[in-house]
Amino acid sequence: MPSLRLSRRAKAALARLSLLALAAMFELASRRVAALGDELSRWEDGRQVGIGVLPNGPYVTIAARAGRIDYLGAGLRSPQVSLLFKNLDSALLIFTGQLGAHQAVAENRVCIHGDNAKAMQVTRAMAIVQSYLMPRSQLRRTFKRVPTLSARQRATKALLMAALPIAVARTARR
Repeated sequence: MPSLRLSRRAKAALARLSLLALAAMFELASRRVAALGDELSRWEDGRQVGIGVLPNGPYVTIAARAGRIDYLGAGLRSPQVSLLFKNLDSALLIFTGQLGAHQAVAENRVCIHGDNAKAMQVTRAMAIVQSYLMPRSQLRRTFKRVPTLSARQRATKALLMAALPIAVARTARR
């Protein structure tokens, strides 16, 4: 996979924005998407999950509370499970839809800290969130089998995408 030809500073800014968008979409989708709610029902209340880029970030931490996801803030805030991309280039391949999570794991681009079973639950939840965050053209490249959305789910996706810019701005202030 070709790397993005950007400066390190630009890559870090893009990774930070991508992580904020992912965290904001986790929050939004956890309140509206039944499949994500079903996945979160298996999580213990208070589970904190860190997602970020080694060695120096950026990072975000989210937490499951009452079957929903809340953004706790930038940085790793004592997560029980962390999904950490080994470098900015690996993270950006996934964040820009050039590489799927399953391929990133196969290519050893991601480190997992914590319980592997819980990390798999996070990965499943993240796949649901990505299906609402990315356009279908990107999903074809990143998923082995592209999720098919019903008319109602497509409408929900449109509502979530419309709400995302405000949610990202709100998330960036926390």
